[in-house]
Amino acid sequence: MPSVAENQNNLIESLKNANAQLKAEIRERKRAEKALQELVEKYQKTSLQLRTLINAMPDIVCFKDGKGQWLEANQSMLELFEIEKVDYRGKSDIELGEISSFYREAFLSCHHSDREAWKKRTLSRGEEIIPKRDGSVKIYDVIKVPLFYEDGKRNGIVVLGRDITEQKQTEKVMIRLASIVESSNDAVIGNTLEGIIYSWNSGSEAVYGYSISEVKGRFISMLAVPERPNEISQILANIKAGASINNYETVHIRKDGKHIDVALTISPIKDTEGNIIGVSTIARDISDRKQIEKSFEQLRYQHQLILNSAGEGICGIDILGKISFANPAAARMTGYTIKELVNSDWSLIISGNKANNKSYKISAQKNNSDSQVTTTLKKGIVCQITDEFFQRRDGSHFPVEYVSTPILEQGKIIGAVVTFKDITERQGVEQMKDEFISVVSHELRTPLTSIQGALALLKSGLLNQAPERGNKMLNIAVTNTDRLVRLINDILDLERLHSQQVKIVKQTCNIAELMLQTANEMQPIAEKAGVNLSVKPVDTKLWGCPDKLIQTLTNLLSNAIKYSPKGTTVWLTASKQVINRNHTISSDNFTSTVKTKCTEAPAFNINHSYQVLIAVKDQGRGIPADQIESIFGRFQQVDASDSRQKGGTGLGLAICRSIVQQHQGKIWAESTLGEGSTFFVALPILDEI
Repeated sequence: MPSVAENQNNLIESLKNANAQLKAEIRERKRAEKALQELVEKYQKTSLQLRTLINAMPDIVCFKDGKGQWLEANQSMLELFEIEKVDYRGKSDIELGEISSFYREAFLSCHHSDREAWKKRTLSRGEEIIPKRDGSVKIYDVIKVPLFYEDGKRNGIVVLGRDITEQKQTEKVMIRLASIVESSNDAVIGNTLEGIIYSWNSGSEAVYGYSISEVKGRFISMLAVPERPNEISQILANIKAGASINNYETVHIRKDGKHIDVALTISPIKDTEGNIIGVSTIARDISDRKQIEKSFEQLRYQHQLILNSAGEGICGIDILGKISFANPAAARMTGYTIKELVNSDWSLIISGNKANNKSYKISAQKNNSDSQVTTTLKKGIVCQITDEFFQRRDGSHFPVEYVSTPILEQGKIIGAVVTFKDITERQGVEQMKDEFISVVSHELRTPLTSIQGALALLKSGLLNQAPERGNKMLNIAVTNTDRLVRLINDILDLERLHSQQVKIVKQTCNIAELMLQTANEMQPIAEKAGVNLSVKPVDTKLWGCPDKLIQTLTNLLSNAIKYSPKGTTVWLTASKQVINRNHTISSDNFTSTVKTKCTEAPAFNINHSYQVLIAVKDQGRGIPADQIESIFGRFQQVDASDSRQKGGTGLGLAICRSIVQQHQGKIWAESTLGEGSTFFVALPILDEI
């Protein structure tokens, strides 16, 4: 058993060994700590260099650990996601998306693409779109390099991205331009300065008939016609000199040998330094346009022939009131030459002559004529004057009627056309008719009235001693006397209307009541003729003279019944219509020049937006097209024998027109031979105030 002294020695020896071992471990630890400090300092130095390097890069750069947490990112990456002031290290994409909420979707997209790169275990590349706050987007070409430990566990991932936004936009523009070129109907051709074709769009194939494979590598001179062998070489020389050619018209040849008219726009193609490296040619097929121009020229020539051959005087007036053209008839009637008329003021031929015995009337009509043409130039409406005087070069005057029609170009008034004719002969005929009317009214009406009274007395049976044969003759006399009285009454009515001596008393009328009253009065006549009468009125009010309107409807219905075969139908209808403001109808388009002595409507205004359209339709023989307008004249009938067979006077429609005109309305007819006729009366209706 060891002694106490031995035990103490052993204990001391153990303590010494432990102390020596502890000192050795302390020295080793200090060496390790020093080495670690050196390593940290080296890493920090390397990390600083790395950050300096990646921050100098324009591309975005980011290092993430195996968990997807950010380790390091350059300034471009931080600015892209606006996290320069965020402590991003150690945070995942999802956590950063919560901090910068605007970019949440972009961070999530990055997170998913990281997972795909790790899953593939190899470098991956793709485009990522990052929206910006200003509404624009940034497009990046992103490369992701996944890193793994030797045991296969994730080590980290390197993200590199290059901004290709401008490149994409340029590509998009180039694609759009290429699409435009390819879809263009024009031929777009690219060729070298030597004239060798290298590009050829589908429009070129359509224009020339060649496919790209047939022309690529060939000289563009293949399109030139043999008659112009030097044309293309001269064009190429001009382009080499820096010139451009716009809208040059020439003739080219197609694959099928057909010659076509083309308009060329030729420009130099330059590189980024401004050097001319090629030629761009745009060719448009203008063959159709040339044909149209040729047709227009032929049409212009034909129109010129028509103007020169027209029996009526025709003058063009510009917007300033000067004569821009005149046909030979206008020169002949006025006594001027065409050269003297052109560029002269319109007042040259409408000026009044004070020395003329019609000076007062002419002076008044000068102002009216001037105002009508001015109205056409200012308002673009058709004006027709039926009683006017023009002045010849020698100062004499001649009566005319004329129509002033606006000249429109794309809806804009640029002038007017005045068509006029000398009505001296017609006025002579009118004067003879007036004289005849005067003779009839003064010399025949009184004795005829007496004859009618005596014959009616005999017919009444008061003179029973008259034999049966006498009664028959008396009936014939009464019938013919009635016809003569109707003629005289019609003549007098028409004369009063045109001489403005008749006073029409107007009042508020219901057109439906007037139509029904007229139909009731005409029903016995229709039944006697074996004609059905159909009435379809419309309930609306107008300002007019009931008696005169009924007279108009009666005349129209009477004519329709007289000329309708037995068993057919005559229709009397009415409807409201919207007035088309784009078309203004004038004088014998029923703009009245007759002034009437009428009182004003006390509680109504004429509605200029709506009108009532009355139609009288029959199934008679119809009216020839060349007589549609003339039947509204005095003493006019389709068949002269009608006055004997049908008992007409030839004045009924003239009276109707005068009455309608005095109601600010219009009347016209439409007809088809063998099918019947329709007479229309349009009257303005009233609005209650």
